[in-house]
Amino acid sequence: MKSTAVVVLFIALFAAVATAVSKQDTHAAPELSPQQKWLKQLVGEWDTQYKMYMQQDQPPMESDGSDSVRALGDHWILAEMESTFMDAPIGGMLSIGYNGQKEHFNATWMDTMSGHLWVYEGALNDAGDALMLRTEGPSMEGPDKTARYREVITIKDKNHRTFTSHIEQEDGTWMKILEAEYTRKK
Repeated sequence: MKSTAVVVLFIALFAAVATAVSKQDTHAAPELSPQQKWLKQLVGEWDTQYKMYMQQDQPPMESDGSDSVRALGDHWILAEMESTFMDAPIGGMLSIGYNGQKEHFNATWMDTMSGHLWVYEGALNDAGDALMLRTEGPSMEGPDKTARYREVITIKDKNHRTFTSHIEQEDGTWMKILEAEYTRKK
C-alpha cells in the first residue's frame, strides 16, 4: 500500500512539473529590436579588401583579409579580422552591442598593432542602413596627442557591407584614413 502511495505521489509531482514546464514553453521569445536585427546582419564569414590612407596626396596602401563575425546572444556581435599591412600580419577584434536602456550602440576595438582599447558609442542613421560610431583616441600626429574619430559601417545588401574611418583634422574637417569592402563568403 505504501509503495502504491509513493508511485501515485511521484506521478502527481511529475504531472505538476510537466504542466508548469509546458506553460513556460507557450510564451514566445521576445521580439528583437530593430537595432538587434541590424547587428544580426553582420554575422557570417567575410572576405575583405582594405585601403589605408596615410596621407591625402598619396595613393592608399591596399590589403586583403578576412572577417569572422558571430553573435553573442541577442545583444552583441564579435568580429575577428585578419590581414596583412606593410608585410606584417595584423589581427583585430571588434565588439558591438546595443544598450536598449540608454538607446545607443557600444563598441570596442583592439588589435595587434597597439595596446590602445578603442571605446565607441553610436546610433543607426535615419535610413537604418548605417551604424555611425564615434570615439576619441591616439592621434596620428604623435603619442601625446588625441583626436576624434568617426567610423561608419554601411549595409549595402545581405552579402556586401563597407566600413570607413575618418579622423578630425585641426581645421575641423574629416580625413578618410581607412576604407574596407566586405563580401560574404559563399
